[in-house]
Amino acid sequence: MNRFQPSVRTPARLKTGLLAALALVLAGCGSSPQQPVAEKPAWVSQLPERAGYVYGVGSADNTGSAAGALDSARERARVDLIRQMEVQISSEFTSNTELQLTGGRTTAFVEQVQETIGSRIPEVELPDLTWSDTWVDPASKTQYALAELNRRAAEAKLMEQLSALDLELENKSLPAKVNAQGEPVSRIDQVRQAVPVLALFAERDKLIQQLKFVAETDFERFIPDEDLLQLRRDLQALIASLRIALSPGNGDARLLESSLAEEMTRQGLRLSTDAAAAADLRLTYTLDMSRREQNRTHYVFARSAVQIRDSNNRIMGAFDREAKGVSGLESRAKALAVKQLGGILSAEVIDALFIVEY
Repeated sequence: MNRFQPSVRTPARLKTGLLAALALVLAGCGSSPQQPVAEKPAWVSQLPERAGYVYGVGSADNTGSAAGALDSARERARVDLIRQMEVQISSEFTSNTELQLTGGRTTAFVEQVQETIGSRIPEVELPDLTWSDTWVDPASKTQYALAELNRRAAEAKLMEQLSALDLELENKSLPAKVNAQGEPVSRIDQVRQAVPVLALFAERDKLIQQLKFVAETDFERFIPDEDLLQLRRDLQALIASLRIALSPGNGDARLLESSLAEEMTRQGLRLSTDAAAAADLRLTYTLDMSRREQNRTHYVFARSAVQIRDSNNRIMGAFDREAKGVSGLESRAKALAVKQLGGILSAEVIDALFIVEY
């Protein structure tokens, strides 16, 4: 037998087919491209349940931008998660803790000062909130997002911030009444030194607001010790002790005096209309009025320029504001304009004195 066999030549068409088949086999061994999940996940209709976690779901229609719809869905999922947590907040925490944080009953003026300071404190971010899954409805193209929060991890991070803040507050005290040279410190300067400490308390309040969302038990541990509570009460009392005098700057300004006095007294301020009285702050103000009648309706515009000076005659703030009164009677329109202006100026005094910059 001939040891050499005749060669068998593979047809080119068959060879091409074999190569194509081999390529398909090799491609199958690799990672196949992921396709959009068409089946609706269970979390779209029912929130997951997992100990120590809370979830929220949000959705948004795709109106042209898939990325924009996803961002909207995630934000709505975050809002839904927070809503889920709100219903879990203990009424015991609200009644027993928040009251002690504010130091009990305060005047409207002190509350507005606290609110003004707090409004300038950045909001505390809720840590460990993630979007654990997303899904796109293949038919409607609606975007869905699932928000997830690890409550215990978030609580641990917030408690770490709270401990550091309390340590900082423990080193604070009431402003000194005399300086290093033995000279008396004016009350308004004491108040201004107190504002940064009140800002720390406002920052603490916002931390507590977040902690009450994530913590499940033992809310009493968030209450500061008695020394810190007393410090806050003393700072509030210092603010409430401010004495303010009203000084009309022109003849018409006396019409504004009663409105200002009424509003400021209602807020709990210690007020004097005696130009010679000792005061921590003095408000000098003018009043200019203009009138217009149209279709038997009277429009009165009241405008005031205000300067706030301390006991050393330093200008602490200056501003001007306008208010409008409308009535079928000119006297009524005038009274409404002056009363409204008095309320506006009272609020502006707080903003001018208690600005916290960050």
